[in-house]
Order: sequence, then structure tokens, then C-alpha cells
Amino acid sequence: MPSPSPAPLPVEWVSPVGERAPAGRVRYRGPLAAADRPLHLHLAFDGAPPPFRHVPLERDGDGSWAADIPEADGHILLDFAIAAADDDWDNNGGANYRLWIGLDPVDAHVHARTPGLDELGFESLRIALASGGMTHGLVSWQDNAFVDRVTEGVGWLTKLVWVSPGGPEPDDVRRRLAVGAVGLKLHPTYDGYPADTPGLDPFLQVAAEAGVPVTVHTAPGPSDPDLVRRLAERFPKVPFVLYHTFLGHPEGRRRAARHAQELANLHLETSWCRSAEVRRLIDEVGADRVLFGSDAATDGPVHFVRSPPNLEMTENYNESLLTLARQLPPETLRALLEDNTRRLFRLAPPRLPQAVPEPVEDVRELFTAALEQAERVVARVGREQFALPTPCAEWNVQALLGHLLATVQRAERVAGGQPASSVPQVLAVDTRGRWASRFEAATAKARHAWSRDTAPADVPAPWGLVPGPVALSGFVLELVAHTHDLVVGTRSPEPLDDRLATAALRIAERLVPAALRGAAVADPVPAAPGAADYARLAAFLGRAPA
Repeated sequence: MPSPSPAPLPVEWVSPVGERAPAGRVRYRGPLAAADRPLHLHLAFDGAPPPFRHVPLERDGDGSWAADIPEADGHILLDFAIAAADDDWDNNGGANYRLWIGLDPVDAHVHARTPGLDELGFESLRIALASGGMTHGLVSWQDNAFVDRVTEGVGWLTKLVWVSPGGPEPDDVRRRLAVGAVGLKLHPTYDGYPADTPGLDPFLQVAAEAGVPVTVHTAPGPSDPDLVRRLAERFPKVPFVLYHTFLGHPEGRRRAARHAQELANLHLETSWCRSAEVRRLIDEVGADRVLFGSDAATDGPVHFVRSPPNLEMTENYNESLLTLARQLPPETLRALLEDNTRRLFRLAPPRLPQAVPEPVEDVRELFTAALEQAERVVARVGREQFALPTPCAEWNVQALLGHLLATVQRAERVAGGQPASSVPQVLAVDTRGRWASRFEAATAKARHAWSRDTAPADVPAPWGLVPGPVALSGFVLELVAHTHDLVVGTRSPEPLDDRLATAALRIAERLVPAALRGAAVADPVPAAPGAADYARLAAFLGRAPA
């Protein structure tokens, strides 16, 4: 009988690990996916202006929606919700979603004991992990049969086998390891036995034979790290992971760290440790011996975002993760959040996308091509055409020429660090036949301002600084769209570059979200079946069919 296909998270990356920095592509399959209406991501860039952005989602043939996350301006995390055009929202059970750029984080310590939204419920776990940006989790609970049922076909969870001196039988443990479990879980405090009891030896022998790690709850009393050390000494070929490192006084964590320094098969896990403690553990035992875990969803759906904070009353998990992401070297952060757990438990790498994304053109090359195309079209405009209407209802040909000239001058000013508002929306164009040479002189200045050697990294926009390529892509869109408007209005025979239309349409779909419709841009209109990209671009921007 074939295995069920993995159940996806409502939102997940579709770009492979290591190939989506500084941006990436995500897919949405949540409650709003079946809606016959536009959807977009409502993004909150941590610490980056503007505080909120919108990115339109594109519907795919399988009923899911996908979008490219734009560059985060050097910031690391994204919090967001999914929104429909009629103001219907999916915010992951109230906890919002969080995605990491360039990482597929693994939570090495999670639980599920019921199917619902209560503490340690499976649905609570789904929401909690999504709000922390976790793409995978190692799950366990005392009732192994329940964990089997609730995780059937769930591709973002991998099981551990919960064992104690009272059972299950070693052969049952072997069977579970053979069908997908990747390690054992011991909880001496919960099950009431000392961590070094010889009654565990048959299970640890199974772990040694299978070459899998053993995770152990560590806390005062029967779960003390000193007792776990004795297990590690008895079974030196078995990797042991001290869950929580030590759930108690900091003195216990120092002892656990010393044991890990002395025994190569001991590893530390960081649930309930605040960011400063995580950094100290990494310093004490090395970046390759510390694993991130959260003990989700002990605090229910808000486990990662709880207020008041649940990590030593100073941070919640998302705050701690953000601090670590800012303070740790990238390779250390990747080891903590992903590589160490994947290596130790031999987890498969993230799924590769079904198709390789097409390369993105150099936006400067697009800008140069758009300027050259606009020059050719402007040069064909005659004085007698000035009063003709254009697809831009508020502008005739003369006003549209003035707007194109203003667009080029704004591009030059912005590249020099001046605000776009220093140039009006429409510049005066006289009737004495000098508009073409004036436009050509302006394009030469803009082309030089954005040349590869002098282009700025960040430029001012009304809402704050934006990356240079983002600002330049907006000018590409304006130039291409309005050049096409000018061709339509003057019935010019000048051929247009189809590649520029394709690129401008892709830019428009990312820069003109549903939230701006009716303000800066009109609502889209239907494009004819099989329409070329210039016609599709015009329709997307609300132009009536020519």
C-alpha cells in the first residue's frame, strides 16, 4: 500500500535551502486558498522601513498560491499574515507566520498528546511552529500510538520513540525505528525512574545497534545531568541529547556543559534557555554540539510569541531567535537552528522545488533597455498628436510626454540621493519641437546615474530608504507601461520589446498589491485570452483594452 503524501504546512518555502537568500519563494495552502479572489502577503519587516508591505500571491494549478518574498533590507525575519481583497485574514490562529531567509529551521524538541488547540495539542503545535518559522520538528509523547496516528502523512514532523524501563518492548522499538522514527526519548521525571537505571540498557543497546541518538529530559532529581552522564559513559557510541540542558537552576546547566565538554557523545538542547544562555552554551561546548528546541506546544498556540515572555520571564522564543540571529555568525546560527539536528538525527534535506525558477534579469540592464525604447517612441511623436487621448485617462499625449520626462528626471534625482518629490508628476512640454532632444538628454543623465559603478545601495522613498534595485525596478515599470501607453495613444508603428513587457509585468505583480488599488493604481481589467504581455500589463494596471 503506498504511503500517504506528506501533509504540508499552510505556508512553506518552495525554494531549496541555501538558494533563497536574500529573498525566496513561499507557497500558501491555508484556509483562504480556495477563495476565488486575490490574495496577498501582509509583511512586517522587523526593524525595516516601511514597517508593512504587501506582496500579491499568484494562484497555481494545484489550488495553492505562491509569491516571492522581496529582499529584507538586511533584516532577518518576516512576520506576516495572508489577506484577501475583501479584508478576510488568515493569521495562523492569531499567532501570525514567520519565515527565515536562507534557513529551514528544525525544532529538536516538540510534543503532541491531543489533536486540538489545547496545550500540547497537535493543532497548537502546528500554529506554534509556523509562528516561529520552524519547518520541521522532532515529536514525541508517552503514548507512541497516538503520535503515530496524529502525525500520519505529516511531512514536517519526525517521530522519536518514547521508552522507559516499563516498555515498550525492545522489539517494538526496533520496529518503530525501522518505519521512520529517528531516535529515542527518555523522561525519568515523568515516568519515575533514575536516569542511570540499568533497566534502560536493553533500549540503549537497540539505539546503539540502529545508530540513533537518545534524547533525555534533564532536571533536578531523577533526571539530573550527572545521572545522564553515567548513561553516556556506559554507551559511548550512542549520542545523547540533554533536553533543556537543565530545567532548573543555572548551576545545573554549568554541570551539563562541563559533562558535554568531557564526553564527545553528549549534546545540549536549548528549550527554556534565553538567548544569553544559548550563546554561553555555544561558547562552552562549541557551535556543533548545541541544538535549538522549544518544548512546543507546552504553552499552546502562542508558545513562540507568548506575552508575558516564557523564557526566564525575559524573552519569548521569537524574541530570543531574533536576538540570536543578529548576534551569532551566520554559520553558527545555521548550525544551531538546522545543521546540528539534521546531521545528528540524519534528517533528509528539505524538499526541492518542482521547477527551477527562471533567472531574474539585471534590473540595470532592463532600465537601460527601457530608456532606449522610450527614446525611440518619443522621437516619433508629432506636435499634431499632442491633443490625442491615451490609455491614461487623465493625460493626453502632451501630458504623457511630460510624465515620461518627469519619470526619467526622478530616476536621476533618486540615484543622487534626492527625494522623488523634487520633480513634479508632469513636466511642461512645449510645442516647439525640442521635446525629443530634451528627453534624450534626460535619459543620458539617468543612465549614467544608475551605471554599475555609481548606482546607490539604498535610495530615499516617501516611506523611507529602499534598496536601489527595488527603486529602479519601479522606474522600469513606469517607463515600460507609459511607453506602451504612448504607442497606443499615437498609433505609433514603433515595435516594442516583448522581453521588457514580460519583466515589467512581473515587477508590477510584486510592486502593485491589492491594497493600493483605487489609490495609486486602478483596479485590473480582464485581458483577452492569449493576450500578449503588453496587453496583460495594461490590463493589470487598469487600462481599458485598446
